[in-house]
Amino acid sequence: MEIIMQKGFGFADAQQKIPVDGSTGFNIASISKTVTAWGVMKLVEQGKLDLDSPAENYLTRWHLPASEFNAKGVTIRRLLSHTAGLSLHGYPGFAPSDTLPTIEASLSGKTNGGGDVRSISEPGAEWRYSGGGYTLLQLIIEEVSGRPFADYMRTEVLEPLGMMHSSFVFDEKTRNTSSLEYNAFGEVIPFERFTAQAAAGLHTTIEDFARFALASIRVPAPEKGASPLLQASSLELMTTPAPAANGNYGLGYNVETIMNTTTFMVGHGGSNAGWKANFRVDRKSGNGFVVITNGASGDEVIDQAYCDWVLWKYGMPLGFRCRKSLLPQMIHAYQKDGVDAAIAAYRTVKDAETVEHGFSESEVNLFGYELLWKKHVKDAVAIFKMNVEDNPTSFNPYDSYGEGLLALGDTAQGIANYKRSIELNPSNENGIGVLKNLGVDTDALIITVPMEHMQLLAGEYEAIDPPADKNGKWTIVIDVMDGLLRGTDGTYRYRLVLQGNDVFVNPDDGATLAFDAKDKAAISFVIFGKYTFRKVK
Repeated sequence: MEIIMQKGFGFADAQQKIPVDGSTGFNIASISKTVTAWGVMKLVEQGKLDLDSPAENYLTRWHLPASEFNAKGVTIRRLLSHTAGLSLHGYPGFAPSDTLPTIEASLSGKTNGGGDVRSISEPGAEWRYSGGGYTLLQLIIEEVSGRPFADYMRTEVLEPLGMMHSSFVFDEKTRNTSSLEYNAFGEVIPFERFTAQAAAGLHTTIEDFARFALASIRVPAPEKGASPLLQASSLELMTTPAPAANGNYGLGYNVETIMNTTTFMVGHGGSNAGWKANFRVDRKSGNGFVVITNGASGDEVIDQAYCDWVLWKYGMPLGFRCRKSLLPQMIHAYQKDGVDAAIAAYRTVKDAETVEHGFSESEVNLFGYELLWKKHVKDAVAIFKMNVEDNPTSFNPYDSYGEGLLALGDTAQGIANYKRSIELNPSNENGIGVLKNLGVDTDALIITVPMEHMQLLAGEYEAIDPPADKNGKWTIVIDVMDGLLRGTDGTYRYRLVLQGNDVFVNPDDGATLAFDAKDKAAISFVIFGKYTFRKVK
């Protein structure tokens, strides 16, 4: 098995025209979790950790806050698979001049706005992505090994894999070999640093990370006389869907299929302020794909490259995911003529109903936040408002619009939009936290669906009379993630927000799914008001 292509494109420093090459350093954000999982599994193989033992068994420096949920259910396996029921999805970084908090302080909420780590749902009941859970694993590694996390990972995982230019510590040496990081406008932004190293802090090169991608296909044989880094059985376990993870996550690895085929990909994505990265490997065939970028708009590069790669290797187009982004056009129009021109550029293409471009609410939101971070508050609010108008059933645009309005000083309208966000998504912890800090009661806003009922609706559904372009079969999989129903149609994955009486809406396109669950043995739903699906398993 070998690497057939490895190449750098563009600049590590655009002003100085320093090109990217195989030794250029990049932060890989949440892919850090996958590498951290190797460190955890090594301790498991050594008998120092038990996958099904409570995390509390290994903690002395910090403990989970008391809650209504049983802390004994927060096990090592569930932390690795994001099924432990913990809070704190992701971490904003700290500026170079900031003093980094300790791990214990980070777990308790000193996260530069990310929140604290606590139990918010029943352990083992659902998949709920938690960067905070990996910070807890970071502490456990230190407690059990008796060493600093970054030092343990360097000697026990990175160096044995030959990743000699990778580090969980962003020090002067790492900085000197790193690319600069850029926002969506192509402007240099300050390097981020992380206490949450396990969740978001690994800095690596494409040469180094290619070694990790290869190891994710097959653990390399140890040097003569040495023990293997991990057993093959451990890697198999890590890349197999874990209990309650809805078939989408193992122990540190995302697990996905390509277009409802039997081709499985494992890997992870990563997203920090100026860094975007992704890797996927097919362990059966040995095919693999890695892209690491140094810009906030890097996802557009990654998605297009991944689409082209899948088409090349497997002959399958990935459809919706491969549509071009409108973000570059909006940014260019904004830089030339201001926010009205950016909105007009978006509207012109959208009104033409082209199939070439995608109209992603998340990309529009990213543009709004880039403006907000640049202190162009009025312009940011205009973009957030447009996003709300285009996505009236989606919670996140309302959340962002509310944030922009509060920054603008319009507290009343800010609160109103946060309220609407929570009505659309009762699991919006950020919105709930903002309103509570403003003294606003949110209990009456939250419409909940019992977990038992969501699990009842979950399953695989087939259309009774699919349209001709579905080639005689149309399958949609419904599952539960982060306390919400999710739908998967091919590779297109979307959330479903309750509107009442078993009617849910996909906020991406406004499509409604009306379930009929009166007969538990024959559950069905109608989508777009005309296609009936019946549950087959």
